[in-house]
Amino acid sequence: MKKNSRFEYKKSLINIFVKSEYEKKFRKNSRISIRKRQKFMVDMTRKVSKKFGKDVMCLIDFAKGGFVTLVSPANTESTDLGKLYKSFSHPHIVYTSHCLSRFSERANSDDNCIIIMDSYINDALLTYGENLGHLTCPKGVFIYDIIDERMVVKTYINFNLLSEIQISKFYGSGTATVIPKECITEDYEQSDFKLFDENIDHLD
Repeated sequence: MKKNSRFEYKKSLINIFVKSEYEKKFRKNSRISIRKRQKFMVDMTRKVSKKFGKDVMCLIDFAKGGFVTLVSPANTESTDLGKLYKSFSHPHIVYTSHCLSRFSERANSDDNCIIIMDSYINDALLTYGENLGHLTCPKGVFIYDIIDERMVVKTYINFNLLSEIQISKFYGSGTATVIPKECITEDYEQSDFKLFDENIDHLD
């Protein structure tokens, strides 16, 4: 397979950056606690995403001195719709740069957006056909088009930005997606909205 020179160049820059940051933080052959590993990974995720973009996944092998890294910038292509980012797990799904930006902002995430969106899409694909142009998962709604036999995901709206009408449409009776647990109350009187009315008179 022919290598993408821009991909390889970006990968080498990230490797150099990660190695440099690791050497600043830890001594060679030192034992690193789980807590310190977790803190370092959180810091690195934030720094790498800020410096190189949120389409990057970086894993560090602490047992081998931190120099073995797996860096996976997403494959991208330039189109009339702007830059498209290919899904890691679904070969016929791409995300627009606008979608990545909105997802990062609305999900308040410094992590690799494509990996997280892929996990959400796994659930959302089960709702294909329920609402034309929309896929629903417990966390929110994706808006898509089918273009040239590919699903182009154009943007993402998280659950708390939806109106009552939209919530009823995407999460109401007859849909495949469950409403997020944190939005459900056991006390009927404490509810902010209802997905449908229960008519007790109709129950036998």
